[in-house]
Amino acid sequence: MEMNQRIRTYIKSHGLTFTHVAAQSGIDVKKFSRMMTGKQRIGTDEYEKICKALNVDPGYFFREKFLKTKNTA
Repeated sequence: MEMNQRIRTYIKSHGLTFTHVAAQSGIDVKKFSRMMTGKQRIGTDEYEKICKALNVDPGYFFREKFLKTKNTA
């Protein structure tokens, strides 16, 4: 699963909206929407802002990918 899809799933599963998370992270809502649909890359600065807005550790969205990679090695 791509990073934007992981973040989208988290947002939806916690009853949040893109508009709310964009506002909390200080990212323009149009830019945020493009990042969440995969039309624009999520830069490290934006990623940190999104994690802070969601109140999650920056490693949170990497855990599943790491575990899959580790288990297949």
